[in-house]
Amino acid sequence: MTINDIISKVYYLTKTNSTSFTSANMLIAINNAYERVASLIIQSDGRWQFDDSNYTDLPIATTTLTSGQQDYSLATTHLEISRVEVKDSEGNWKLLMPIDKADVDYQSITDFMTGGGVPEYYDKFGTTVMLYPTPDYTQSASLKIYFERGPDNFTSAQVTTGTKVPGFNSLYHDLIPLWVAYEYAYSNNLPTANKLLEEIMRKEDALREDYQMRSKDEKIKLSSRLGSFR
Repeated sequence: MTINDIISKVYYLTKTNSTSFTSANMLIAINNAYERVASLIIQSDGRWQFDDSNYTDLPIATTTLTSGQQDYSLATTHLEISRVEVKDSEGNWKLLMPIDKADVDYQSITDFMTGGGVPEYYDKFGTTVMLYPTPDYTQSASLKIYFERGPDNFTSAQVTTGTKVPGFNSLYHDLIPLWVAYEYAYSNNLPTANKLLEEIMRKEDALREDYQMRSKDEKIKLSSRLGSFR
C-alpha cells in the first residue's frame, strides 16, 4: 500500500477529500498512525528485531572513544539499546555489560571503577550512555551501540511522489488508514468510530501474533527434566 493508496483509503473511510481533510493534517495523522503501528511491532517482536525496511543503513551507531570522557550522547531515534561494545587499544571488540547505579550499593557511584581503562559496563541515563571505567585512550569508531528505532516517517515530498510504502509487513499496512479514519471519526463524533476500532483491534491482535512468531528458525530448548513413562 503506497502513501497514495493510504490517503485514498482515508478519504473513502471518512467520506472526506483534499479540501475537508487538508494535506498537512493528513500527513500528521498518517505519521502518528505509522508510529503507533511501529511501536506495537517493537513491543511484540522477539529475537528478530524490527527495523523499518525504508532505512538504508543498519541500526548501529559508532563513535569515537575519547580518553577521560565517560558520557556519550544518544540520538533521540535510539528507542531501545540492545547491545553496547567497545574496541580496546589492540583492536579487539568487547561486549559491555549493562549496569544501573542502583546496582552499585556498596560505594559512591562517583568512586565506582575510577582510574580509567577499557570500559566494562555501561549505564543508560536519559539520552546518555555512561561508561565504567572511563576510557583512558582515544580511538576512532571504537564505541558501538546497537539500537531499535522508530519508523521512517513520510515527508510531504514523498506524499507528492506518492510511491513510498510503510516499512513493515504489507499484510498490516491498512492499519494506518484505519487509525487515521478512527481518529477522524472519534473527534467528529461519527457513528463509524466503534466499527473502525473493532477492526483495528482485530488486525492489531493478528499483527502481534505474527511478529511474536517470526523466529521460527530457532528451536526452543527445554531445560526441565522429563520423567520416564512405564
